[in-house]
Amino acid sequence: MQNLLIKVLKYTLLLLPFWPLPSRSQTINTAPLDAYWKMVEPLKHGDSLSQEQWRHFLSLEANNIYIKNQGFSDAYLESLRKNIQYVYMPQYDSLLKSRLKFIEADPASFWLTYKVYVYKKFETELKDFEEKIKEAHYLDDVYANAWQWLPKKLQKKDTSVTINLLGIENDAIAGDGIIIVTLWSLYNQDKLKPGILAGHEMHHVLRGGRGFRNVAEEDKGIIYFLNSVLNEGTADMVDKKYMLTRENELPMEFQFSDFILNQADSIIRQVDTSLINMAHSNGRMYKTEKDYRNLIRWTSGHCPGYYMADIIVINGYKKQLLKNIRNPFYFIYLYNRAALRDVKQPPVFAKASIQYIRSLEKKYLTGKNF
Repeated sequence: MQNLLIKVLKYTLLLLPFWPLPSRSQTINTAPLDAYWKMVEPLKHGDSLSQEQWRHFLSLEANNIYIKNQGFSDAYLESLRKNIQYVYMPQYDSLLKSRLKFIEADPASFWLTYKVYVYKKFETELKDFEEKIKEAHYLDDVYANAWQWLPKKLQKKDTSVTINLLGIENDAIAGDGIIIVTLWSLYNQDKLKPGILAGHEMHHVLRGGRGFRNVAEEDKGIIYFLNSVLNEGTADMVDKKYMLTRENELPMEFQFSDFILNQADSIIRQVDTSLINMAHSNGRMYKTEKDYRNLIRWTSGHCPGYYMADIIVINGYKKQLLKNIRNPFYFIYLYNRAALRDVKQPPVFAKASIQYIRSLEKKYLTGKNF
């Protein structure tokens, strides 16, 4: 449970729409990562990491965006600074050795120390990997992975998007013309297939978000849920299947079975119940957006989105999924159709729930609120 909580807290994604601007060339910006390597080098020789140096590092654009997106507190960032010192400064060798004994058994025992230590332990391999992804064909791999789960009309390159590499943490986010991936995440997940993590983020970019205007208070929660499971469920087809089938090849923090699949069927049943209540009460009985965030355990839609998308694909509806990749209401209809065919008999939404979703689609997608 502790490991699951860590994964949930560190894997929140910010997703905003993008539009292609093909006139600019595209590269991977390693400046934030290079700043990390430069910052830690003096620590190896006994220098400390001053508050001023740390603040300057955190103020770098990509670092600052990532920190705000993750909601890191000042206390967390100060603890991270101290742990960087513990890992790199020879004065703390005995402390580090004592912590590593616990980390070998459970990385979560000293989570921040572990997250910094992997950058030190695998520095040579990480720097070699950094050079490889600067090669032009790497971006081709990223786009190919994203396009595999997009309809033809969305299979374009958005060269206006900046892809940034960070030297802290182990996550990836996309939004507002920027993709940010941490080197440790990219390094490990690319072992399964080159470009799948960045391809997941690029999928968000190219699919684009779908916003609705004038959403009624009673509908905000369910609209959040519908958008979230489609958004993450389809993007998860890019990378999560590789990660789930080859978990034993990944470090603990990238073993996502619990994060992706834990109680996914139960969540669907609870959403079905909520929809039935909304239908029978004419919308007066509803759950808020916060209720739905709690229900999906703050996974941004990965659970049960992956579970639902996988059932759709397994049962032969990939073509229909891609054709309707931006319709969150159709995602539910398609899941229901696939679930009814599935030999494992996953939960399905009741007729009343489907009818209520159709009323929401009419209200927000085909009406004047889109």
